[in-house]
Amino acid sequence: MTGFPSPSGRPESAPNALFRLFAPGLAALGGIAIVLAGLALTVSEPLFLPDGPRLEQAVEDGELPPPPTTAEFRAPAPAASLDAEPPAPDRYDLTLSLQRGDTVEKMLADIGVTDDDRRAISAALAALLKKNKLANGETIALSLQTLPDQPDAPRVLALSIRPQPEREYLIQRREDGAYVGEEKTYKVGPRLARVEAEISGSFHTSGTKAGVPASAMGELIKALSYDVDFQRELRGGGRFLVLLEQLVTSDGRVTHPGRLLYGELRLPKRTVTVVRFRPQGGADQFFNADGESVIRSFLRTPMDASRITSRFGMREHPILGFSAMHAGVDFAAPTGTPVLAAGNGRVSMAGSNGGYGIYVKLEHTSQVATAYAHLSRLGPGIRPGVSVRQGQVIGFVGSTGMSTGPHLHYEFHRDGKPVNPLTQKYAMRNTLTGKDLARFQQVVREHRGQSRSAPQIAQQ
Repeated sequence: MTGFPSPSGRPESAPNALFRLFAPGLAALGGIAIVLAGLALTVSEPLFLPDGPRLEQAVEDGELPPPPTTAEFRAPAPAASLDAEPPAPDRYDLTLSLQRGDTVEKMLADIGVTDDDRRAISAALAALLKKNKLANGETIALSLQTLPDQPDAPRVLALSIRPQPEREYLIQRREDGAYVGEEKTYKVGPRLARVEAEISGSFHTSGTKAGVPASAMGELIKALSYDVDFQRELRGGGRFLVLLEQLVTSDGRVTHPGRLLYGELRLPKRTVTVVRFRPQGGADQFFNADGESVIRSFLRTPMDASRITSRFGMREHPILGFSAMHAGVDFAAPTGTPVLAAGNGRVSMAGSNGGYGIYVKLEHTSQVATAYAHLSRLGPGIRPGVSVRQGQVIGFVGSTGMSTGPHLHYEFHRDGKPVNPLTQKYAMRNTLTGKDLARFQQVVREHRGQSRSAPQIAQQ
């Protein structure tokens, strides 16, 4: 085959001749492509596209992809240098609980802390505690560090023990490896808080579930007991609001969960209010919204009872099976519900009493006595001859003796004979007057406003 003449005069093949003819043009096109690629890397919008509104509309209609941004062409981060510093040693927190027979040094040994560190920490802590001992269950908070060359021997950076919310013992590690101790104290001050919730089932349980401390809930029930028939009036439901005065440290820890300042029980037909107030020269008491003391001669019901299961009068005995006089009123309640003394008096009997089971009888006057039967156990210090005050816990609901289930059998005696407790009438005592009444009315206005604005306690 005859070839094409080359620049040297020798024949050459057709492909080589074609390449030689078009090579300059191809090189020029390649240069243009490189230039265009470089421009694409430096501009924030693609070349040869419509601009302004036409470009935005084209993107929205899906005819064109969104324009790239300079961030999409950002250069990758440089690789880490071989001379870079290693990552910081791991730090973590650990909480331990002191058990019977434990010491702080023994607990530190259990997690692998070195002998020298354990001895130094124990010495620093002993200097702070002096002769005080830590109680079983005390919480010990640790800040630890794991070193790469000692993975099984953590270093203690700090140790904290706070036996009371207002007092903390702190051990810290210095840069030179020594441990120093510090006792920190926190100021304690009052803070208002409120609880507002629906009543579901037991009033006491509803309150404690909503966040009211048990002691404050007990105060509220006792204050309302003089005026509220729990078994009847709570049958239709209700809602309550409580204003509490808590004690908290300067860093927010609660040292006292709260005493009752103000309470409202909103029943279907009325609202009952109780307010804590101290008259001039007197002690704290609870008054209703009109300034009348809530204390009556006797409690209307001696417990937080929501249901009467048997009334006073003739009935068929549930166990013996024949008609007999029922000399009291039965209140259904869970086992362990506190039973309160209906009034001030003296214990004339406390203990087992035949079909009554565990039984307490109180003499209030020479004519009036009350009795409480089927208890699961007696209240603290309740025995014959001791004096009790109104509202004191004298026992707990049970089902001892001739009983078909947990309840309180409550009797009221006049001149040695049982009478219906629910028909007894009691007059109010002690009404505020003069300057005391003016101060009280101001307190009521303040507490009503605070009970709406104070922060709500989280439900438990």
